[in-house]
Amino acid sequence: MNKFFLLSILLLTSVSGALAQKAYEPKKGSTERFNLMNAIRAYDSTRNVELRDETFAVTALRVQGPWAYANVEQLPTSADSYGQAHVFLQKAGAKWKVAFSTYNDSNEVGVDGLARLRKKNRSFPKGLATFAMKYLAG
Repeated sequence: MNKFFLLSILLLTSVSGALAQKAYEPKKGSTERFNLMNAIRAYDSTRNVELRDETFAVTALRVQGPWAYANVEQLPTSADSYGQAHVFLQKAGAKWKVAFSTYNDSNEVGVDGLARLRKKNRSFPKGLATFAMKYLAG
């Protein structure tokens, strides 16, 4: 019984440690950052072909566990301006996929997208949601 109790404690500690991973910003030029931005570019350009050739600057980026949030802003290179986008991504295997983007067909805003993601995915990190809200609410 004592060994079972100790094993249970160790298992709970490792699971809670994995769930409480710290949020971080991938370094500029890193493969992870490149993969995140390519996932956003591919997702948004399939919804709006005009975005394919636009340049966007990353104004905020955080990764926590298998989730990421990015705030990207279009650089003023053309007369048409799409402004900034709020994007949530989820890692599936080794690949990042957009779970929500404000460049969407339903005109859903970032706060509503975040609420829907958190309701659907109980594992969505609270720290990442708090970080994103600084940009979504502003």
